[in-house]
Amino acid sequence: MNISQLEYLRELYKCGSFSIAAERLGITQPALSLQIQKLEEELDFKLIDRTQRPFRFTDEGHLFYEKSVDILKQLEELKDLSFEIGEEVRGTLRIGVIPTVAPYLIPLFIHQLHSDYPGLQLEVMEIKTEEIITGIKLGNIDCGIISTPVSAKNIALIPLLYEQFYIYISEHHPLFKEDIIDLNLIDENELWYLNEGNCFQNQVNSICKLNQQTSSDNRLLYHTNSIESLRRIVENKNGITFIPELATINIPVEQEELIKEFKGDQPVREISLITSKRHAKQRQVSALQKMILNNIPKRMQKKPESWIVDTKL
Repeated sequence: MNISQLEYLRELYKCGSFSIAAERLGITQPALSLQIQKLEEELDFKLIDRTQRPFRFTDEGHLFYEKSVDILKQLEELKDLSFEIGEEVRGTLRIGVIPTVAPYLIPLFIHQLHSDYPGLQLEVMEIKTEEIITGIKLGNIDCGIISTPVSAKNIALIPLLYEQFYIYISEHHPLFKEDIIDLNLIDENELWYLNEGNCFQNQVNSICKLNQQTSSDNRLLYHTNSIESLRRIVENKNGITFIPELATINIPVEQEELIKEFKGDQPVREISLITSKRHAKQRQVSALQKMILNNIPKRMQKKPESWIVDTKL
């Protein structure tokens, strides 16, 4: 058994295809298959059931894979140890950020991060919560920024900020003249949504007590994870959407009147930094946390007494 075989197995598990895994590993498909067979022969049990189409990992294969991932993560931690021993914060930090946070939060601190820590390279991936958590568990991602709470084992989280939800409403809408909007007066058919399964959309559904997207009055069905796309639609096509507080920071002055508060309790969402419970990049993660906190409004760092909306994840 060797490290390459474990890495091949990990890639095969992630891809679910010998041909795709081999391409990503830069080897031929027969070479990959041969290495997996050699590993099975040494272990004296089958990792993969090749009689299934597509193939499936056996129960023993799943158990072995989980253990092998732990070993690979520890080896990667050893590689990173040299950076931790030195005084300078450097190396590469791979971070996953959800799409409803990334375009608003990253620009706030990235310039100072590069200035204060020139030896630290940040690789940002804009992906969904489930992919971030999976990436952290597999060791493909060092940390993530997501909306919490979430249900996930072996994940450590540090709350960073709390942001309100706001209504973003077209100037042609009948409720536009209202400074504070009663949610009970909003027609669900006038709401523009993010994709179902997006944690921000799950939170909006909870606020509005909605079960699913309704679109009987809309001729346009627009599937997106971009709040900016929904803003453009509201501005040009009429209707209403919801935006988080960070998204309001850079809205032009002439469009600020499109932002409205809710009537009653102000719901907020919690944004947290997450890592595996045991990881080697504590110094880099701490530098990232420091940069974020230094560049967001202080009022957003204090946990509010108002309603923190569940992500349903």
